[in-house]
Amino acid sequence: MKALCVPLLWLAIVLFLGSSRFGAPQTGPWVIPALGTLVPWATARDLHALHILLRKLWHITQYAILARAWLHGVLAWRATSVRAAAWAALLVCIACAFVDEGHQSMLLSRTGSVSDAVLDCLGALMMLMMLRARYEARAPSPAALTAE
Repeated sequence: MKALCVPLLWLAIVLFLGSSRFGAPQTGPWVIPALGTLVPWATARDLHALHILLRKLWHITQYAILARAWLHGVLAWRATSVRAAAWAALLVCIACAFVDEGHQSMLLSRTGSVSDAVLDCLGALMMLMMLRARYEARAPSPAALTAE
């Protein structure tokens, strides 16, 4: 059960970041001035667009991290194949994405969005595809095992 501590912690962080404290109106007052310092030639419209872009990239990133944490957690917790662990990790990420967006749709300061949930799932799927390719590249081929 220790193997699932990190995935569960990151899951809690992802769900906390979906709370009313981290909507665009709440993060804008500190992110937009920071972006203005980094990109001083940008207009106010450009800074707001950058803020939205960073928020969407964060969706992909946080779910990629969640997928990786769950893949490694499941592999450490159970003796299972990478394929089965990847499917389990993806299912957790999909469930988390739709629960998070459903929760946001009930908050006055947030709006739940199916497109955000799809973006979340895309981040998880991309990470799991990369990790599976990496694991399978390291694993011996079935032909090599039968030749021995």
